[in-house]
Amino acid sequence: MKLLNLMLSFGMVLTAIQAATPGFAASARVIVLHTNDTHTHIDDGRVAFSEIAAEKARLEAAGENVILVDAGDYVQGTALGGFDAGRSAIDIMNAAGYKVATLGNHEFDYGIAAMFANAERAAFRTVSCNFIHRNSPDDPGRLVFPAYTVVTSGTVRVAFVGVTTPTSLVSAKPTTFLDPTGKWRAYDFIAGERGEALYAAVQDAVNEAAAHADYTIVLGHLGISPDCAGYMSTDVIAHTTNFVALIDGHSHSEYTGSRVRNAAGQDVILTQSGSYLGLLGCLALEEGKCVMAGTIYTRGEKDAKVERLEKTLADAVEQQLGVKIASAPTALCSYRPGTNERMARKESCSAGDFAADAVLWYANVREGRSCDLAMMNGGNVRADIPEGSVTLKALRTVQPFGGDIGIVEANGRQILDALEFGAQAVGAGEFGGFLHVAGLTYTVDAAVKSSIRVDATGSWMSGPSNGVYRVKDVRVYNPKAGSFVPLDLNAVYRVAGNAFTLVEGGDGFAMFRSAKKIENGLAMDYLVLSEYARSFRIDSTGMPTITTATSPLRAFANYPMDYENPNGSGRIVIKGKPH
Repeated sequence: MKLLNLMLSFGMVLTAIQAATPGFAASARVIVLHTNDTHTHIDDGRVAFSEIAAEKARLEAAGENVILVDAGDYVQGTALGGFDAGRSAIDIMNAAGYKVATLGNHEFDYGIAAMFANAERAAFRTVSCNFIHRNSPDDPGRLVFPAYTVVTSGTVRVAFVGVTTPTSLVSAKPTTFLDPTGKWRAYDFIAGERGEALYAAVQDAVNEAAAHADYTIVLGHLGISPDCAGYMSTDVIAHTTNFVALIDGHSHSEYTGSRVRNAAGQDVILTQSGSYLGLLGCLALEEGKCVMAGTIYTRGEKDAKVERLEKTLADAVEQQLGVKIASAPTALCSYRPGTNERMARKESCSAGDFAADAVLWYANVREGRSCDLAMMNGGNVRADIPEGSVTLKALRTVQPFGGDIGIVEANGRQILDALEFGAQAVGAGEFGGFLHVAGLTYTVDAAVKSSIRVDATGSWMSGPSNGVYRVKDVRVYNPKAGSFVPLDLNAVYRVAGNAFTLVEGGDGFAMFRSAKKIENGLAMDYLVLSEYARSFRIDSTGMPTITTATSPLRAFANYPMDYENPNGSGRIVIKGKPH
């Protein structure tokens, strides 16, 4: 009856579960509301922060003990995040009443100093049991933030242990973590070759936290993506004990109340509430158990104070970035239309083509850099270019990092290896390093199992161990002949793209370390998008119109473009059933 009444009080809760928790029973109930991967979508998802604040207040008014937490990636993602390096995102979380958050990989996107400034600005507590700082290369390091915190709600003490994915070392700029000399890693993540050190760090933190709390929950930015193998939330649960649930983030997944066996063979609840404020997750802790895990559909009520802040922030961004620069008769897609499926991270899409074309056009036509091809990682194509008015705000949402465009000279083997590395998850899942291309075409044979060698951070070490590449039939465009010719593994090509990938080695693209660096700051990525958009032929309304037919790249014979097709122009062909 208690569980039924609780479910009815929430409105629509998707999942009810019974799961034993270690430790002693508590007599009072605690509701844990949780978000993850909000990525500064303050009020444009299915849920707004003002609605979360109102729901929290409603439950508290009904006599519930409520704790609001976040599992990482909250300062970056839209134009609002880049507007002030995440400060406004922190302000709105403070206003909504968050108590605890762990660090996601994107909390490092504006640099270490900004990360610390945002943590200092936060009224909530930042926890991470595996983020460390070293004073010297031989220093074993010490935790930067507390491993856990205990929140008392009513008479019940709930401990939250924070965990941050070790893949942050490559999914954020790798240079972010280096000492001022750039020669060694001053900031690091406890991980281990196969995750053993990570599991030990989590277990130590959990054991210490459990001694001071009635319930212990792991708040992890870990996810279940294949590129995080060894560091996934399921891996951590399987190698640890002594906590009731793991609130997850990073993979933008929706799973509520999944049961995962821990190292002692007991069920632990694993839950993640999607991304971009699509869902508000909840756990109910009562009588020594996690009695419910699910998601709340808020009633549409909004906290007036938080709503005013949302409007103030949205207006400030609109004033700075709301300038209309072009129009688009059809949307250019990063997501599969009508779904939350991120095509940009696993296959060809029209927004990926557009982003790569923009770099090639800007480097060659605007800057005269004579580049042979361009690459753009799918993790930097984060939104659709909407149908209708195209503003700087929309393009800053597509590429919110404010990263630089770089140029390198790489040989054909390095280019092939980069494509192979980017295609490692094709057929199995997503990878932010999946490469969209301009001036290049290639095929991925998903029936060939990826056998590349990577290090503990997921960075490239060497090509397929069996010598068989998934990537085949790589061809480079020859603008003079108007045709594509096979990639020459021994030739040197000039490549433009995200400096994060080509120069910084981000996402693990270590094969470019020996490539000659030509440029590390050609222009900011979203401004390159905007300049390319402005270059399209002007229509009768007096605005550039983004279509295939009006692109300046139509001047090149037989150059493949199809911006009207959500799946892109066929530059990337995926064949074969996944291995």
